Amino acid sequence: MKISTVRRTDGLGRVVLPEELRSALGLGEGASVRLTLEGRRVILEKETPQCALCGCTENLYTQGESAVCAQCIQALAEMASL
Repeated sequence: MKISTVRRTDGLGRVVLPEELRSALGLGEGASVRLTLEGRRVILEKETPQCALCGCTENLYTQGESAVCAQCIQALAEMASL
């Protein structure tokens, strides 16, 4: 699916994402997005939580803005018991 639209930035550099784009990405109010600059393109992606240690996206436990997966927690616990 390709959706293209033109929007103007406001005085603070903000751009409002049209509802059709938010829906296509599954972005609700307060959703986190990642902005990446590649050359002259800005890529906007829905942020997917991932383990801060290994990058895994499953079985996550979140503390504040950080997440750690169950496997890394187990590995850390084993290291701590040595």
